[in-house]
Amino acid sequence: MAIRALCSYFKAKKGSVAVIMAISMPVIVGFAGIGAEVMYWQYSQRVLQGAADAAAFSGAAQLAQGKSSSAQPAAQNAAVESGYNIARAGSPNIQIPPASGSFAGDPRAVEVTLTDNLPRMFSKIFFNTDTVQISARSVSRTAGARPACVLALNKSANKAVGFAGSSTLELDGCDVASNSIAADAIDFQGATSVTTECASAVGGVDGASGSLTLTDCAAPFQGARPFPDPYASLPMPSPGACDNGLKQDLRVSPGTVRTVSPGTICSTGSGGSNIQIKGDITFNPGIYIFDGVDVQVNATAHLIGAGVTFVFANNSEIHMNGGADIELSAPTSDADPYQGVLFFGDRSASSVTHQLNGSSATSFTGALYFPASDVEFSGTNVADANSCTLLIADEVTFTGNSFFGSDCSSIGVDAVETAQIVLIVE
Repeated sequence: MAIRALCSYFKAKKGSVAVIMAISMPVIVGFAGIGAEVMYWQYSQRVLQGAADAAAFSGAAQLAQGKSSSAQPAAQNAAVESGYNIARAGSPNIQIPPASGSFAGDPRAVEVTLTDNLPRMFSKIFFNTDTVQISARSVSRTAGARPACVLALNKSANKAVGFAGSSTLELDGCDVASNSIAADAIDFQGATSVTTECASAVGGVDGASGSLTLTDCAAPFQGARPFPDPYASLPMPSPGACDNGLKQDLRVSPGTVRTVSPGTICSTGSGGSNIQIKGDITFNPGIYIFDGVDVQVNATAHLIGAGVTFVFANNSEIHMNGGADIELSAPTSDADPYQGVLFFGDRSASSVTHQLNGSSATSFTGALYFPASDVEFSGTNVADANSCTLLIADEVTFTGNSFFGSDCSSIGVDAVETAQIVLIVE
């Protein structure tokens, strides 16, 4: 009897376990499903963060090469290639410069925010929504930039930046840079002596031993990324009506003093397409456009001008004699679109070579910008640590003694930046 009662008791316990298991099993399975779903969310979050990092990095890499217009498309393409589903989640939110965070307003940074709506599975039992939203944010920024005073834009030329003869060049606080892929993108020949913080080339540097002194890096950077043209988007001023009165004032004899105002000098009228400047000329602030003419600055000339921009349009050339006394500076006003630009060469003048020579008192303050033309720099720029001279040309050759200062903070010169890297900073 006692045995039967005990058996009945055990039978009753087994039945209760079955009932409890029957009741709890859906809960157990549900929580297991939710756990798996949460792991899927976490995995998707990591994928989304990776896509955001790739997008921000790709956008900043374009900025590092001066391709600001390509930064946003590059960021979006990188996000998609990294698994971001635009069809489901919508377009990425790409901000250049960032709109939030520690780098808000920084033009060297790219902010990317990605969101995605994942379909709910087991969690739908507990939530009255069909999707769960995840998001990821990343900020990348260019870093390690160095200012350059000399930049050759040509992408393949031998000796794109060349030092020849017995030239001596000192660059105070800045670098020499070349975009050429040639093995001798920066080339040293003869008894040259160049002192600069660093030298960087997309290609190679040849003949530097004994000629190049570096004050801020151990060796030249070779195989560097291309360096951006800081004035690539700046439109060249268009020539106006020919100002023959201005042309005559520029052609006065040695010792004659003239003060002139902005205008366009062209090939019509006396002198044709050749202009020789021999006198003492003071240039009032503004833009002076040489339209299809060759400008010769003789040794007797004395040129003074502050807040001036000289434009060389339609294959105009300038040749400055070594004895000329030059004191020219670019506009400094933030309101002037040509702030910091002293010389502006035609972007289509690929067969033109400009010669810039001067005396020990010569002072070019601002950017000498000849994006399609070659420049032979043989003059002496006044050795002043507070000066600012930036030379950008298709190719550059130095054959004389020169000094380039880099104190451009008060002038508004858009500096060339070399040796940039890209970092994920947020």
